[in-house]
Amino acid sequence: MPSTPFATTRRAFTTTTLALPLLFPRAAGATIAKEIAMSQSPAVPMDWPRFIELIKGVDKTLEYVIDPQDAWLKQEAIQQMAMSLAQGYMAIFHSDPQHPVFYTFLNPIIKSAAPNPDYMYRSSFIEGHGTYRISGKRGTTLFVHIGIGSGYIGVDDVPGPSVGDIDLDTLTIGKDGSFSLILAPERPEGYTGDFYQLDPNARTVGIREASYDWINEVDSTMAIERLDGPATYHRWPIDEIAYRLERLAGFPERYAKLFVHFVQTLRQNPVNTVTLNDWASIGGLKDQTYYEGLFEFAEGECLLLETDVPERVRYWQVLLADQLFNSIEWDKCQSSLNGFQAQRDRDGRFRAVICNVDPGVPNWLDTAGRFKGVVQGRWYQASSAPHPTIKRIKLSELRAHLPTGTPVVDEATRKERLLERFRGAQFRKKW
Repeated sequence: MPSTPFATTRRAFTTTTLALPLLFPRAAGATIAKEIAMSQSPAVPMDWPRFIELIKGVDKTLEYVIDPQDAWLKQEAIQQMAMSLAQGYMAIFHSDPQHPVFYTFLNPIIKSAAPNPDYMYRSSFIEGHGTYRISGKRGTTLFVHIGIGSGYIGVDDVPGPSVGDIDLDTLTIGKDGSFSLILAPERPEGYTGDFYQLDPNARTVGIREASYDWINEVDSTMAIERLDGPATYHRWPIDEIAYRLERLAGFPERYAKLFVHFVQTLRQNPVNTVTLNDWASIGGLKDQTYYEGLFEFAEGECLLLETDVPERVRYWQVLLADQLFNSIEWDKCQSSLNGFQAQRDRDGRFRAVICNVDPGVPNWLDTAGRFKGVVQGRWYQASSAPHPTIKRIKLSELRAHLPTGTPVVDEATRKERLLERFRGAQFRKKW
């Protein structure tokens, strides 16, 4: 059946049993008839009291917090609920596979799921049977990865795995940096340019654009268009809006089940240790190995993270996240370091100090006053995946654990570096 300008609405479910395209797919194994019977979705317009009643369920996300008795953490969790509603609104109300557009899902403000500070994330919804064009200018960043997904975290009840990936640098890039790529089930007749065959389950296009040098690298510009869809646009039907409002009300809990709860799963391993992980099954970057674990120290202490660096690696970094798995405010403090920003020691190893106060070393990972959280790193397209160690030591004894000649960073130098970081963070293109 050909696509319609709108996602299938709940009212449409009551009048047909045809498998029309869905913006939000039903649960695996469910039939449309079962979904109609089980659905509590309104077949009439949503009113404000009902929407408020649905939003009350947002506080279920507290069930997934690692330490709900911590009053400070609980207050931050409520802050995250508001953030999740804003994040969900972008995905649920700014998405239309008939009229796609790239929007920001993660950035310094929407920092849940520990987004990588070096990556700018853009997303758009598509349909696997549609024909789309992505075009723009490459820019000068380290790499631009285009991922094709079969489900979307927080939006879908169960996020689907990746069904395709494209390295922008494998496409034809003009002298002015321009590129154009067609995505479709089959190559259009007579078209000889860059083409990628869409999987029937394709549902999203996600962009990860990596920058090492935030100050001097230039982000790409790109747009997505549907070539086989309608040229004109019409407002959504009443019950389509009502359905999306219902999905928005449930977004925070669906998201928290995956990411806030993830912090609890890290308790399976001793604190101040990391394990290697692969997030590819739910949208993580292919060929990227993660390491992650819980960190903890006390007043007057710090943590020394040490690791080898792969002999060959396209990109690497380390970041800190809070106990809700939000990236610690990386634009305001040095809570992350990448392969360009970090200083390696003479033996080739990377050493960083995790601390709530400035330890006076170049590779300080600032917790912004926290004593607990998550440490996570990435090795992308690397010849190996080293396993870092973390040592808990007294801050007063730090220098005894560092190589001779480790530079001392004074207050004036730190301020200059942080201002440069803040400037570079603002330079990044977030939309």
